[in-house]
Amino acid sequence: MKRFYWGILIGFFILFSFSPTLYELSEKEKLNGRSFELVHNYITDYHFYLSRIRQGMEGKWTVTERYTSEPHAGSFVQIFYLLLGKIDNHAPTMLLGATGVYHASRVVFGALILVFIALWVRFLFPSLLWQVLAFLVAVTASWWPHIVQVGDTLRLGGPMSWWTLMDSLQRITFLPHLLAGQALLLFLLFAGGDEKILERTGNWLFLGILAFVLGMVFPPGLIFVGAVYGIMILLSYSADAKSLKNKDRRNAWISTEILSRAMIGVISFPSFLYFSLILTIYPWRRLVEFDTLHPLPFQFPEYVMALGPTLPLGILGLLLVLIRKDRKFMGMAAWVIAWFVCLFVFQYIPQQSPFRFSEMLPHVPLGILTTYVFFLLWQSTKHRTTHKRGIMERIFSGCTKTVSFIGPVVLIMVGLGVMISSFFWQKDFVDQKVLAGWPVITMNNVIVYPITGVVDGLVNLDKLTPKDAVILSDMTVGNYIPPYIGRKVFVGHNNSVNLETKLMDVQLFFQGDKKDAQEWFRINGIGYIFFGPQEKEIGNVEDLTNPYPFLKEIYRNSAVILYAIQ
Repeated sequence: MKRFYWGILIGFFILFSFSPTLYELSEKEKLNGRSFELVHNYITDYHFYLSRIRQGMEGKWTVTERYTSEPHAGSFVQIFYLLLGKIDNHAPTMLLGATGVYHASRVVFGALILVFIALWVRFLFPSLLWQVLAFLVAVTASWWPHIVQVGDTLRLGGPMSWWTLMDSLQRITFLPHLLAGQALLLFLLFAGGDEKILERTGNWLFLGILAFVLGMVFPPGLIFVGAVYGIMILLSYSADAKSLKNKDRRNAWISTEILSRAMIGVISFPSFLYFSLILTIYPWRRLVEFDTLHPLPFQFPEYVMALGPTLPLGILGLLLVLIRKDRKFMGMAAWVIAWFVCLFVFQYIPQQSPFRFSEMLPHVPLGILTTYVFFLLWQSTKHRTTHKRGIMERIFSGCTKTVSFIGPVVLIMVGLGVMISSFFWQKDFVDQKVLAGWPVITMNNVIVYPITGVVDGLVNLDKLTPKDAVILSDMTVGNYIPPYIGRKVFVGHNNSVNLETKLMDVQLFFQGDKKDAQEWFRINGIGYIFFGPQEKEIGNVEDLTNPYPFLKEIYRNSAVILYAIQ
């Protein structure tokens, strides 16, 4: 029966989180003159991930970077998405197959995370009531809300709403690789924090393999697991080892707590070593280079407010765990401490933004430790039997018991209110996209469905070019080409090598002022040109054969001209 309750809870939150996507699907028939695409989160990165899935569907086993024109060998960077592409090779088109796999994996891995959160709370709390309360507090944990008037309605907004992981509704079914990494993180911290599990060699060998997979899927997650394991050892030592008089027991503690986790680290270390080496080589180096050149603005005061009431209450719970030396909750305490440490340390390591450690599910331990505070308050009313209490003590006990229950319920209700508001914000965004008449294709931060003329141009580009062709276009259309037709582009994403220089060359070319164009094409291997609405706007040139007579028109519609280089 309990499994039935958990199934309903998990199913509800997955459906709720995925509901904006379902709503967008229901609106696609309203489009006029535009092609529907089920973009998730940030459009350029969404296409970036689809391009990897497509490579898996094409039968590849290593990833190549189709968002840059330089020749290079394949790698295992983002191999997770390539492997997703192995799941569905029978879709009507590769784009449709990649889209379906991407969104289905959001549901699967989002549900897996909720399952593991449920396992945590069932282990930590003795009754179903407190297990459910802890689960709900953790899942709905949100920012300090403020009321926003939108037309005739009121909604709950909050700080850092631009960072999707701060949105309690969207984060449940967020990016597939992040969800997979977070699911592995939850399991590794659950199993790796249990001394009985670690006592068996086969178990920590298995955990080591999972940690290696985590390192390949989500490298910052492996760093974080190592940090949590280290804090677990220190907390365990302070709680138990100093008080152990028996030498054999002390040695057993050292063997179980230190050596087993050290072996997990040894088994998983090759993934860390691989990324340390491959990220020094272009084009993969660009992944680190761009974050270093364009760091996200991380402001601690704003982040503190975005974490909401579970931050102070969770810290109070952390202190209570340490004071009481509650072994059962030491894993939660270690999680929060390691999170604080990583946020601080990685401010001074430019290769890794501290923002990455906001992705380590801090709302889970903070929500659970918040519930722990109210649980202890509830338990404090049970120390003495009712018939031995005076009338005032009974009243005080009743009030305490009521507060200890109402506290988490209020947090849950506020969290659900934020989630409902998030749904309506996302619904408004879809409605605006459906009605949008400008621009013809996504431009800067203006997100629209592309006009059919541009998509028809891509379809014909697929028919008229060889599979190894390198295409020149503006950066926006360049972002569409790898997932839509599987070709390489000169520029199309922030991870394009030498992006800043390439963008200046692209602008000069479409303005009709690239004097050494033929040599430039030869050096960069460019064979075809996509000339659409945005490319035309760069230089107000209607026909590229005027400044560049060596180009040959191979296709034209009302929006796009395709050229081959002779």
